[in-house]
Amino acid sequence: MEMEWSTRDPSAPPAEWPLFGQVVRQLVPLRLELLEDCLNRQRQTGVRLGEILQRRDLLTRDQVAQVLQLQAREAAGAWRATLASWAFPYPTFLSLCLPAYNEEANIEDTLDAACAVLPEFVQQHEILVVNDGSTDHTGIRVNRYAEREPHVRALHHPHNRGYGAALSTALHAARGDHVAFMDSDGQFNLLDLPRLLVPLDRYEIVAGYRRHRADSWQRKVNAWAWNQLIRVVLGVHVRDLDCAFKVFSRGVVDRLQLQAAGAGINAEILAQCVRRGLAICEVPVHHYPRCHGAPTGAALRVIVKAFRELPWMVRYRFRFSSPNPPASPPASADPCPGAGLTSQGNRSEPCSGK
Repeated sequence: MEMEWSTRDPSAPPAEWPLFGQVVRQLVPLRLELLEDCLNRQRQTGVRLGEILQRRDLLTRDQVAQVLQLQAREAAGAWRATLASWAFPYPTFLSLCLPAYNEEANIEDTLDAACAVLPEFVQQHEILVVNDGSTDHTGIRVNRYAEREPHVRALHHPHNRGYGAALSTALHAARGDHVAFMDSDGQFNLLDLPRLLVPLDRYEIVAGYRRHRADSWQRKVNAWAWNQLIRVVLGVHVRDLDCAFKVFSRGVVDRLQLQAAGAGINAEILAQCVRRGLAICEVPVHHYPRCHGAPTGAALRVIVKAFRELPWMVRYRFRFSSPNPPASPPASADPCPGAGLTSQGNRSEPCSGK
């Protein structure tokens, strides 16, 4: 179900959060022509304005985080005014799960953004980073961050096990009433989080979809083909299967029985949800180009691993038809089981504001 808000709908979300450039000029005496030049660069490349300003030494990392916090605070105020019957920050304990593999150049910026934004949007939060056997300094940087930030928890795989295994570890360790996950490469914007929180009073799963995906055409073609295959084989009908920005209720997470260690994890989660009859609400989210490091999602070994996991996932078309899953996972299940989603019937539903 896709949530589309009409401008005449009193429950529609407020306008986009305050523009980054507007908030920057409130904090830093930045000349207008410099800011305009950076904005032109943003329009050409799609890279976030904060990243461009940092590259040109016009903003520090701390100042970027401060701007994000102010944006989130103003956005939360706008949501409060729009949804008069709602408490905002949203009254929940949210666990944000961040799988990370060789993200030393991105992970601290991602954590800065999460620590700045989450207190404005939810009443209580924790951030779990799973370092999936990185060969760079990702693990060291996450450990240092966790030492100074009590809301951040660092978990480590001794060797690289795959995206699905890292996500399963994070979901299994999460303690929140709601659990979200997001990639740690900085391609998503946590200022979109309220769009995923608002439908949670009626839906147990809210999934983002990238309306304008900032990836290469090869990745877009691969994703389209994978989406179509999963529709046919597993009966999962969503707009953006592998969009790594989703929120689940605690009950959904506790019922998941995950085995996929690779990129098939999203298909496995949603296939279990579909078989349990849970409705999935879909909302549009922003997506940005990767600023640092190399993506691994289109690597041949990742694609091969996902296809190898697909045959045994077919059984999800015939299992989990009952809301009560089997008492224990299969013997071959991942030793760190994650969460298992369910969605209504074979299709997601359009969401409407509350």
